[in-house]
Amino acid sequence: MLAEIEERTRERDAAKGELDMAKDTARTYYQRMVQAESDRSHLQTSTDCDRFLLVLIDGDSMPFLDEFLSRGMEGGEAAGKHLRSSVLDYYKTNPKFHADDRVIIRVYANVRGLSRTLKAAKIISDESTFDQFIAGFNKSHPLSDYVDAGVHKEAADSKLKGLLKANFELFYRNRHCQHIFFGGSADNSYAGFLSPYTLPGGINDRVTLVEGPPFAYDLRKVAQGFDRVSLTTVFRTAKIQVVNGTQAVAGIKRPAPASYGSGRPTPSSASTPADNRSSSPPTTPNVSPIIYQNQYGQRLDIPLSYDKEYLKLLYDKNSKLCNNFYLRGNCPFGSSCAWDHSQKLSQTQLDTLRYKARTSNCRNPFCTDPTCCLGHMCPRGNACSLPNCKFLPEMHNIDVSRLYEYNTETQEKKELKPS
Repeated sequence: MLAEIEERTRERDAAKGELDMAKDTARTYYQRMVQAESDRSHLQTSTDCDRFLLVLIDGDSMPFLDEFLSRGMEGGEAAGKHLRSSVLDYYKTNPKFHADDRVIIRVYANVRGLSRTLKAAKIISDESTFDQFIAGFNKSHPLSDYVDAGVHKEAADSKLKGLLKANFELFYRNRHCQHIFFGGSADNSYAGFLSPYTLPGGINDRVTLVEGPPFAYDLRKVAQGFDRVSLTTVFRTAKIQVVNGTQAVAGIKRPAPASYGSGRPTPSSASTPADNRSSSPPTTPNVSPIIYQNQYGQRLDIPLSYDKEYLKLLYDKNSKLCNNFYLRGNCPFGSSCAWDHSQKLSQTQLDTLRYKARTSNCRNPFCTDPTCCLGHMCPRGNACSLPNCKFLPEMHNIDVSRLYEYNTETQEKKELKPS
């Protein structure tokens, strides 16, 4: 009996030790839980205290109203305040809105190029007026910045888009950033960038796309995945263009559409210098709304007749001909463009320049921009063996067994029958 009592005593002591350990463990976890709740509350308080809305604007693609731009510093200050007020008025209807939400505004533009375009369009009388406008805009609020992306057209354009995309990606993941307003409606290149942020079968309620000039064609389709707002009291509803020194609004000019002939694209043929000399008088480029597709909707490049000698000249002389001006029908930089607008090109020369432009690939094999002058089919065709060809895999060996003519304005699609 004594042995049994001793055994029970040991069991009691062991159980008591385990109970004491469990109490210590429970106390430790309780303290951790209290600390975690305190940290969570502190983090939530910190997040709520630093909430903000981010407004990102492509200043080249989204020009402010003329009435602001023409008034220099006063107009810049008014534009900044109107933009801030319009954003807040719109976002106040959002159930996530807090009265202490701050608004950070960043506008990026090629300031020198844009100021020249504004002057050429007679919106401002002197380029210094635009400098004053920017100073007024930056003065309008400590969190409003109008930033110069650079002076060289191509470099500035690349840097501008890079800055906008980098800011978007950075702040989209920031818990303090409650919402992003993105304005670049006239630029098709943002379609590919914004597409991954769309949600299948729904709306991404963290982003609102701001429309000034109408959404470019590809961007218009992507925009269906976001909320959209048109701030007509702040931004122009049409792009600025300069044609023969006068202001004009962008539009599509219609020539007769090009033909595939037999219904199958064939390799581009080379014309002789005599073809160029005997060509019709110098032509002004027109942009047709007609493009060509295969049965899967892939963009096809129509065959071109080009001048081998002129093509060699374009490469050898490192020609600075502006593709926007000669091939797209307009250049948004007008007389301020750093590239050449002065040449009078025959139709054969235009086709040769287009042939050269097509050696650079479009990033969208299903491109429906009628003004796009880049290549949508690898020019080497089936013979391409480059392991790192810049043309996408789907731009090689394209099925052309069935061809369609697609009108980008009416969205009518008509199959072409072989002749």
